[in-house]
Amino acid sequence: MPLEYKRPLYAGDIFEGEVQGLYVQAHVFSQPSSYGISEGRISRLTVYPNQQKEFSKHLVNYDRGWDGKPPEDSTIRVVIEAAIRQFDDKAVDWRFEALR
Repeated sequence: MPLEYKRPLYAGDIFEGEVQGLYVQAHVFSQPSSYGISEGRISRLTVYPNQQKEFSKHLVNYDRGWDGKPPEDSTIRVVIEAAIRQFDDKAVDWRFEALR
């Protein structure tokens, strides 16, 4: 299921939704940026196990860079790739992301 628009935030918009049984929240801008995942439009993205959105229970967080390192879990990668396809229509280069 595609992420759905929720509200504006600064110069971008917040989108949320369920992908592959996980809950995703993304801050999406109108133009790609070097700060975005795969240098795309998503500059912030958090994946949660459910809709409660308790940050302490997040599975992965990107805020103009990965908290720690990019996810290695294939399910989480599929979820992130779906969001990138929705807004940037491209694949994620995980080798590039690991070097950030």
